[in-house]
Amino acid sequence: MKRCPTCQRSFDDDSLSFCLEDGTPLVTEVASRGDSQETLVSPRPPGAESAGGSAPAQSYSQLPGKSTVSASPYRPPETTYAPRSGGRKTWPWIVGVLAILSVVVIAILIVLFTVPGVLKSDNVNGAKPSPSQAETTPTPSPTSDVPTDSAEVLSQLTQIEKDWTEANVKGDKEALEKILADEYVSKEENSQTKRQYIDNLKPNDSIEEWEIYDVTVDQTGDRAAVNGNLKVVTSDETRVWDFVDTFVWRDGRWQAVTSHSTRVK
Repeated sequence: MKRCPTCQRSFDDDSLSFCLEDGTPLVTEVASRGDSQETLVSPRPPGAESAGGSAPAQSYSQLPGKSTVSASPYRPPETTYAPRSGGRKTWPWIVGVLAILSVVVIAILIVLFTVPGVLKSDNVNGAKPSPSQAETTPTPSPTSDVPTDSAEVLSQLTQIEKDWTEANVKGDKEALEKILADEYVSKEENSQTKRQYIDNLKPNDSIEEWEIYDVTVDQTGDRAAVNGNLKVVTSDETRVWDFVDTFVWRDGRWQAVTSHSTRVK
């Protein structure tokens, strides 16, 4: 059995260490027996400590064989023990914050996956753009790379006139395929298309030498008119022609579309 020195309450539960009323440490009570060598402690009379010195021990009559011991009266500690309060628990707050974050993330994912689909559906069901609106990329202009330098154009077309004359003399059909445009038409008395011109072409062995001179060019955009003279020398005579040929800039090169010549000598 245990007893509280302060309130003098007794407790049968030996597992208790502190008083349930005031928190004072409990002391164990031992039952007295007649044959035991029990030592009794006599409390110090009131006022003994104030008179100075140690108070004499008081003797009590006890059973034979028992001894008397002087002792100061027991003073319980003044410190009281209050029940320990439990600490504030933080884990419910952490769980709540995590739950809110999870809801926000799920909402964002739903928006990301559903909004593009709705917009796409609206675009499909909406009015289709007209052909003029759909064709936003401009087609490259065939004249975007036309040479504009007059000296360069004169040099290019003069060289083409020389290649053209050489092809006529040698009967080079492959060269004429490149020089003449598909819509080429000669404006001579016996007018010929490109196909007729090339099919009727034959080498001319009677020409000993030839020369092109006094070439001029009149360019307008991707078209150019070339005027010049051609002198041809054979074993019998020398002949001179005045010619006017028209060219168009196509596929990155000049191509002849018409030709006309007049003999001047």
